[in-house]
Amino acid sequence: MEAKQYDEYLYHWIVDLYEQTVTEIDDVQMIKKMIGTRTRQRIFEVGCGSGRILVPLAKAGHIMTGLDMDNLMLAKLFEKTRGLENITIIQTDAVTVNWGEGYDVVILAGNILLNIVSDNDYKVAQQKFIQKAYSALNPGGYMYLDTNSFAHPEQFFGQPGERVIFEGTDRRGTYGRYLLIDEKYDAQKQLVTGTRRYEITLKSGETFCKEENYVKHIPTVQQMEQWITDAGFVIEQRYGNYKGDPISETTYRAIYWAKKPL
Repeated sequence: MEAKQYDEYLYHWIVDLYEQTVTEIDDVQMIKKMIGTRTRQRIFEVGCGSGRILVPLAKAGHIMTGLDMDNLMLAKLFEKTRGLENITIIQTDAVTVNWGEGYDVVILAGNILLNIVSDNDYKVAQQKFIQKAYSALNPGGYMYLDTNSFAHPEQFFGQPGERVIFEGTDRRGTYGRYLLIDEKYDAQKQLVTGTRRYEITLKSGETFCKEENYVKHIPTVQQMEQWITDAGFVIEQRYGNYKGDPISETTYRAIYWAKKPL
């Protein structure tokens, strides 16, 4: 089998396993709560994937635009949007493209700041996303930013050996495991580096493995809040989890509802 065919099986497995394992709705409920009674908001979601957040908001009556560069994730999204006329889907690179303007809400959720794909400086790209959100909003509009955040990232990142992120079987009968290998965390640079490994077994019994290196910049709460205010936003709400608790030593997220002044 050619490498291209192996990749097709791998990417199908990744999308299917994502659909099976990433099913939470706590963030969707929080976004709806923050939007409140505002109806038919023009909402732009960056990194919309297969629509876990975008589709429920569209069904709630909002006018949704989703952006993503993954064609298989977007194929899943198209399946879910049948009958919904209030969704626009854009397939492109969020780092390089202009996000447009005139939105009431911009959503940066699903740990997007930790999953940016860019050849540029990771920290610069993270800050750029916040700046682009500001430019895309109407005056008086809001940015929802939601990402993993740990008071002591060295306790979570940089684990030696192998760590299984998820495993299972897709609808084709392909079984696989997604692992992180020999992750390292540089506290001074705030960088996580390591190797992603995908171990795949086809229904036929044939196996293959793919590895790729990764690097992520892990921002502090103070850095994110500085980026938000430097962009021009006013932070109106901040939480450390979906229960609405404040950010603290024991919470695991940084969730912001920030306004672009009138």
